[in-house]
Amino acid sequence: MTIDKRTLRDVLGTFVTGVTVMTTVDESGRAHGCTANSFSSVSLEPPLVLWSQALKARSYAAFSSCRRFVVNILSEDQRGLSQRFASDMADKFEGVACFSGIDGLPVIRGVAAYLECRRTAAYPGGDHSIFIGEVENLQRGVHRPLAFAGGRYMLAFPHEVGSSDASSDDSLTEALRLGNAALADISSRIKASTGLSVWGNHGPTTVRYEHPAGRVWDGLEPGRVLSLAHSATGLVFLAYLPRAATRAMLDEELEAGLASGRAESSTESVERKLAEVRERGLARLFVHRAVQGQDIEIAGFSAPVFDRSGRLVLGLTAIAPASSIKVGWSDPMPSALITEAAELSRRLGYLMPPCG
Repeated sequence: MTIDKRTLRDVLGTFVTGVTVMTTVDESGRAHGCTANSFSSVSLEPPLVLWSQALKARSYAAFSSCRRFVVNILSEDQRGLSQRFASDMADKFEGVACFSGIDGLPVIRGVAAYLECRRTAAYPGGDHSIFIGEVENLQRGVHRPLAFAGGRYMLAFPHEVGSSDASSDDSLTEALRLGNAALADISSRIKASTGLSVWGNHGPTTVRYEHPAGRVWDGLEPGRVLSLAHSATGLVFLAYLPRAATRAMLDEELEAGLASGRAESSTESVERKLAEVRERGLARLFVHRAVQGQDIEIAGFSAPVFDRSGRLVLGLTAIAPASSIKVGWSDPMPSALITEAAELSRRLGYLMPPCG
């Protein structure tokens, strides 16, 4: 069977790795470095590690003949160093904070960890060479490591062992951890500004936004408390939280709205909207906002995310200029939002009720 290279790269890309910068010096004392995610442990006794390098790499001659190399495991804030050492720039070490390790090899400061290794073997591996090193010195830092998968940099979040008690606040913690880890990918797939919201002391509160095509308007920011009756996110919380949790806040908001002459602030108007949200599994609302001096109609959609006990824990909201998307209930963006929210709920242990 012939293996397609692109398919092979895509499949291998599903394996999440860390990111390293390998450093060494050549016989003249010149420092060399390259970015690699092919690093792996081989043995604890003796302490052996391996990594592989393309035969066409500019620094291949230095690494193939060196006596030692350093594995610098990059921290989550060192994405720029990964890109720098993956480039063809002449002096990759210019301006990079390092200190001298064994035999004067450069060790990068601020990394998540580093291992100083004596090269013990090299093996052919197709268009790469596989280098084996014995660890002679190592140090773990205080920063979380940078992650990489699917051709993109990622952040590594800890995952609790075991399942949470659905009756405790641990389910919200788990939901936020999972939602935060997934939000960038969700936003990329939906192709709209996408946010996560929770129920806070003052009502629905946004905790994070992702903007794959730039911020739609300046009001999309973390920490913003949203209207219950006049935002898609607020309607989702109203529709799925117990009425006792929302009644006082809603009454206060509607009273203020009626006093200012907002006809849609009547209880009857809100109840009609909530019936639609429960029927569709999705809230939809249109508002006008000033964007760069122009009045723009913004479409907002929000879908509920449930924990394993069936309790609403998150609102997943997508926002885009109404002129840039199709805004029908079954159009691509709102349909994708429902799918993404259902997948988050499934991953939190929620069992969807059977159809019919």
